[in-house]
Amino acid sequence: MLRKNSIFIKMLILMLSGITIISFVLIVASSNIAERILLNQVVRNASANMNIAKDELLRYNDQVVNAMLQINSSHEFKDYITKPANTTLEQINLAITLGRYIDVYKEYLSPEKSHIIVSGLPGEGGRHYSSNALKWDKIPQDIVSTYMTTDRNIPNRISYHSSPDLFAETVPYDNYIFATKPLVDSSTGLMYGYAAVVMDEQNIKQKYNAYIAKGIHISLISSDGTILSSSDKDSISKRDTEQLSLATQAASQQDGVWTESEDKETYISYHLPEFNAYLLEEINQRAAFAPLYSLSAEIFKVVSVVLVVSLVFVYFLSRRITHPLNKLVKTMKTSKGDNLIFHPLEENGSYETNILAKTYNRLIKEIDQYTERLVHEEQERRKADLNALQMQINPHFLYNTLSSIKYLSKMHHTDQVDQTIDSLISLLQSTLGSTEDMVTVETEIESLKHYVFINRIRYGEQIGVHYEIAEDCRQLLVPKLIIQPFVENAFFHAYPGNVSGNIHIFIHQFEENLIIEIMDDGVGMKNSEDQVNEKRRHHLSGIGISNVHGRIQLLFGPPYGVHIQSEEGYGTAVKITLPVHPK
Repeated sequence: MLRKNSIFIKMLILMLSGITIISFVLIVASSNIAERILLNQVVRNASANMNIAKDELLRYNDQVVNAMLQINSSHEFKDYITKPANTTLEQINLAITLGRYIDVYKEYLSPEKSHIIVSGLPGEGGRHYSSNALKWDKIPQDIVSTYMTTDRNIPNRISYHSSPDLFAETVPYDNYIFATKPLVDSSTGLMYGYAAVVMDEQNIKQKYNAYIAKGIHISLISSDGTILSSSDKDSISKRDTEQLSLATQAASQQDGVWTESEDKETYISYHLPEFNAYLLEEINQRAAFAPLYSLSAEIFKVVSVVLVVSLVFVYFLSRRITHPLNKLVKTMKTSKGDNLIFHPLEENGSYETNILAKTYNRLIKEIDQYTERLVHEEQERRKADLNALQMQINPHFLYNTLSSIKYLSKMHHTDQVDQTIDSLISLLQSTLGSTEDMVTVETEIESLKHYVFINRIRYGEQIGVHYEIAEDCRQLLVPKLIIQPFVENAFFHAYPGNVSGNIHIFIHQFEENLIIEIMDDGVGMKNSEDQVNEKRRHHLSGIGISNVHGRIQLLFGPPYGVHIQSEEGYGTAVKITLPVHPK
């Protein structure tokens, strides 16, 4: 007779539920894994394609730059647009001279699928030139004021722009991009005109058109949000700040890839400084992976059929498995046992029960032995971690000291070599000559002074190091080389270039703790503590703050460690908290 709480009913329900849940999880997991693998492959391919498109755009930019530079350095163009011509003959001679110049340098003045415009400043009576012979007399008059002027100034640089109607009457292109550059006299530094290259947007699109597919959209977006080129024709020349935000967000990520899991959108973006724009690729996973989602639906149908067959099989298998267990239950009813975790089972009763009891008792004994071994191994592992941290710091210190001496030798300061080597010998004796991990504050400061001496020989006297050590702290013990990494970091990162400054080291007791503070008045960093700790972790030339912090906590426990505060323009303060440890 089957009971509601019998093992057969429980096993049947458990197995049926398990198979159902596992089947559902497998369907979802396989679909997600396949989507993730496919997305990774698509992103890798798309990134490679985007790099190819970026290189093509940069090569095309080189053509534009060469044309601009050729025009700016040409006396023929300058004379043509600015030199007075009082007679028809003089005008003809200027045109003939310019024509000969263009014939000679035609390959430098003809970027692919474009035409050039060279004009004097509007309103000053200058002439203009256009390589579009049919529309040479139609030059927009507001290029300088509208597109080249920023805050009433005209930057001397090449800038890319887009407009739906500026050259509508003068170019045969459906959409176009144009680049502008002021023409400046090299002797006076004064602007006497400007050059513009009007390019077919379709030619720009050809650089990336081969990589466009269903669900994949590519755009070239300027830094002000204007769409310079796009696989979506309707968006060209329009300003889209949302697209610009997506492009900047993706470009700031590692490898230029950013994924929005909820929207199933992936963005690949590269900043092109030459265009002052972003090359953005959008991958809509729902559209791009539509066949994958259809395949998932088919898999669900197949799994449903297999599930029904499995349920029938499980029913009969459960009955077969539980039949001998029912006999075991009847035998165990005659005996009583205590908590199995703390007391072994009695080895009596039926054959099945006897086998289970012996196996359980043997497992308990093995688990107890294994637990003792794990505790011992964990203790040894903690010791090994401490030794690894120590060995990571000491070679690093020696490496950077030798680098300083190498630099001093390269500078041929032979008169200071002996003094520097003496300091190095003292450093090696105090740091590597002893296997003890703990040294007195006085010894640590003496070693630090040798290190500071070598660095000041190398970098000059512009960085001063000052020590304020309380007398009652000099004979206290601290971990070896606990201060030097932070002083090293200040030398290398707080004072870029030839900036002068001061590093202050304060050591004193506060309540039951020994406080070591290293302060510099260098460039500092942002005031977010998480950002400071993250940057310092990478800037410590191989010895991260996490290592120093972890070393302190391995020796003394979680209440002690390293704390950093920093602010851009005001310097950095490092606070090391240690227990008072008398010699």
